[in-house]
Amino acid sequence: MHVLQKAVKNLDRLEDSFADELLTIGAKHPVRADFTPDKVGVFVQSVLSVWKSVLMDQMTAECHVAWEILFDYIMNKMKMGHTDRYMW
Repeated sequence: MHVLQKAVKNLDRLEDSFADELLTIGAKHPVRADFTPDKVGVFVQSVLSVWKSVLMDQMTAECHVAWEILFDYIMNKMKMGHTDRYMW
């Protein structure tokens, strides 16, 4: 959740101030045989589903899409860093 906090704080300048950190986090992320890049989507949808169940009406369709976009950005950068290091 630290990554999400930092991403939200840097929304207006993600590429300038946070992209390199996400690449580094991805490169340092431990390799687990049961958590492969193709499962990232399942993870993201699970988190969003839990948030929807907690936030109910506050999690509008627009809000959901905004979080999906942010998650996609974060996960893609982390996957890039991980791929560069481990060559998935």
